[in-house]
Amino acid sequence: MQTFSAPQARAVAAARLQRSSCTDTKAHQLARLVRQHYDAELSKVGLRITQYRLLMEVLAHGPVRPCDLAETMSLSPSTLTRTLKPLISTGWVDLGPGVDGRTRSVRITTAGRSKCAEGMPHWSVAQAKVHQLIGSRNVSALHALIGECLISMSAAE
Repeated sequence: MQTFSAPQARAVAAARLQRSSCTDTKAHQLARLVRQHYDAELSKVGLRITQYRLLMEVLAHGPVRPCDLAETMSLSPSTLTRTLKPLISTGWVDLGPGVDGRTRSVRITTAGRSKCAEGMPHWSVAQAKVHQLIGSRNVSALHALIGECLISMSAAE
C-alpha cells in the first residue's frame, strides 16, 4: 500500500472528490458508454457512430460547405476533417468544388447512400438497446435536460 505525506493525502482526497463531482467527467463517462453501444452495433457494417452521423447529416443537408457541416454537427474543423478522410477514401462522400471557386462542398455519393441504408437497422438496434438500458422515462428526461443545458450554455457563449 502506498503511503502519502499529509499534503499529498489531502491532494489525493481533493482529486477524488473533484473527479466524483466534476460535471465534465460525468458527461464524458455517460457519452463514452452510450457511444460504445452504437459503435459495437455499427461496426457490423464497418462504421463508427461518428461516421454514421456524418453520413446522415450530409445525406440530409448536402451538398454542404465543410465549415457549415462542422458548425451544424458541433465539431471543430480539424475533427470534421479527420472524420471525413476515411469516408472520402471509401467513396461514401465526395469533397468537390462549392458554389464559387473559393469554396468546397461535401456531397454524399451513391455508395454513401447505400451505406446509410445499410447502417440504419444497426443504428436502430443500438438506439433501442441504449433506451432499454437507460429506461424510456429516463431517456425522455435526459433529452429534455440536455436540451435545456444546450440552450443555457449556448446563450452564455
